[in-house]
Amino acid sequence: MFGKKGDEAVLAKLREGPDEYRKIGVRLHEIIRESAPSLEPIVRWGLPFYVRDGKDICYIKPDKDFIAFGFGEVVNPAREDGATMHPVAWTITGLDDATEAKIRALVEKAAG
Repeated sequence: MFGKKGDEAVLAKLREGPDEYRKIGVRLHEIIRESAPSLEPIVRWGLPFYVRDGKDICYIKPDKDFIAFGFGEVVNPAREDGATMHPVAWTITGLDDATEAKIRALVEKAAG
């Protein structure tokens, strides 16, 4: 369960992916760090996680065919009152201004 901590460890892991997803992963890392600088980046179980006080807030899952971004079930900013199904992860295929803004808002809410 213990992993490598810090920005460089996370960036090194994200840079292992295919070029298209490597760029998305690095940008996601930047968005998370800008939106919630108090979160600690760590590589655990082969995935970049962002934690606070030992609690998983969000993660990035790079793959050869996609990159996923998600939140822990306990701290889920996308949870909707009254809903019976709640998203916890998204497959990211590209980043435009609107997508970055949505990710930023979710990270800020989860870390808040």
